[in-house]
This record gives sequence, C-alpha cells and structure tokens, in this order.
Amino acid sequence: MGGCRTSCRRSPAPPDVIMYRLEDKMMYVPLKHEWRDALSQARRAFESLAKVDDGRITFSIDAISDGRRTSIGISPSAWRSIASRLTRYEVINIVVRPEVVDADVGVAPPVYSLASSSAPEEKRSLSSSSLPPPASSTGSRSQNGCKFCLKGVFQALRKE
Repeated sequence: MGGCRTSCRRSPAPPDVIMYRLEDKMMYVPLKHEWRDALSQARRAFESLAKVDDGRITFSIDAISDGRRTSIGISPSAWRSIASRLTRYEVINIVVRPEVVDADVGVAPPVYSLASSSAPEEKRSLSSSSLPPPASSTGSRSQNGCKFCLKGVFQALRKE
C-alpha cells in the first residue's frame, strides 16, 4: 500500500474565503489580511455599510466558553493575526455601533444654584465672583489638598 496511513493528516485548506454576517444576511467573501481591506470587502458585500464611518464597524467571532456561546470582538490591531488563523468559511460577525449624536452641541452648561437659608424657594447662582480665590500655586493648600475650601464657598454664599 502506497501513500498515507492513518498517521498521515491532511492540512486544512488555507483560509481564502470567509463568511461575513450582518444582521440576518450572510455573504462569502475573499479573506483580506489588512483591516482596511476587510472593511472595504464588508462594504462591497453589504451596501448598507457604504456610508458608515470606519470607527462604527466592528468585527467579531462567536466562540463557546464554559458551555455558553459568546461573541469575541476583533480589534483593528489584532485583525492581521486573527485573519491568519481563521478557518476556511469561518463566520465573521459585522456589528455597526450606534452613531453618537450629541444633542447638546452649542448648548451652554447648566447653572448650578444653592437654596438660600433665609428663603427656601429663593435660589442663588454660584458665580465665580462669589468664590474665594484659589490658593496660590506656590502657597498653601488646605490639609486635604483642595485648592478651594468648602467653608469659604459657603461663607461667600451667605454674604450674598
């Protein structure tokens, strides 16, 4: 008998094709070993990713750990190493993180006030003019290391 016996093992096929999964859609794609190329490949596979910022697109793989299925994210810096160890047709999950919308852009920060001890409904604004000056950078600080003494703040508020 010529050839391999039971001790001879076939090496697995090189990972030339993987599968991207985005939500409920799946697509076979050629494996790209560079992060940017992998992102481009994902965009070609799924049109909905065309205008999504790179930073919002993440890749992950599913694994079984302690009998439970878990998703493991792949960082851009680890992509090359992970890609070289993927198996042929392995599923890579694509997750699009929500867009961060800062609704408060251009809105001034809130003004904090403290209730007056003489009239509970009356509130006074805490302005920088009512605060005691900070300790000098070379001078003394309070024992707890604070530049402002709370006692001085309260005294300044009572004077108003």
